[in-house]
Amino acid sequence: MKLTIVLAAASLTAFSIAATPAAAWKLSPSGDFTADGTTSATKNGVTLPCKAHFTGTVNAHGIGHITGGSFSDNGGPPGACGAVTLGGTPWKTAARTAKAAKIYNVSFTTPIGSCGPGAMPVRVKSGGVITFTAVPLAGGCTVSGNLTSTPALSIVE
Repeated sequence: MKLTIVLAAASLTAFSIAATPAAAWKLSPSGDFTADGTTSATKNGVTLPCKAHFTGTVNAHGIGHITGGSFSDNGGPPGACGAVTLGGTPWKTAARTAKAAKIYNVSFTTPIGSCGPGAMPVRVKSGGVITFTAVPLAGGCTVSGNLTSTPALSIVE
C-alpha cells in the first residue's frame, strides 16, 4: 500500500512539472512607441527598398499593436515608397521567446503589388533593434527590415 502511495505521489509530481506553463514573455515597456529604420519588400523579383516609420503601443499585459506606418524612398523608384499603405492594422505583436516576437496579420499594398496577410517572426535585440530577414508573406512576397524602437522595446519574463 505504501508503495502505491509513493508511486501515485511521484506520478502527480511529474505531472505537475510537465503541466507547468512555459514562461510568459512580454514586450516592455508599456505605452506608445515608434520604430524607424529600413525595410524592403520583394515581389516577382522586384525589390522596393524604403525608409520606414511605424507607430504602436504596448498594453499592460505586454502585448503590442502596430497602429500605423509611413514610408519614404530609400534608393528605389522616386515616390514608390510613399505609395505603400498598411492593411488590417492594428497588427497584434506578441513576444514568443526571450529574443523573438511575432507580428500577426501583416499586410500592405505597394506599387509592386499586395503582400500578406501573414504572421511575421522578428528578432528583438538589445537597444530596441527589431530585425527580420527574407520573411515570406502571402502574395509571393518576402520582407526584410532593421528598425530601432523608441523607447527601446525589449522582451521580459
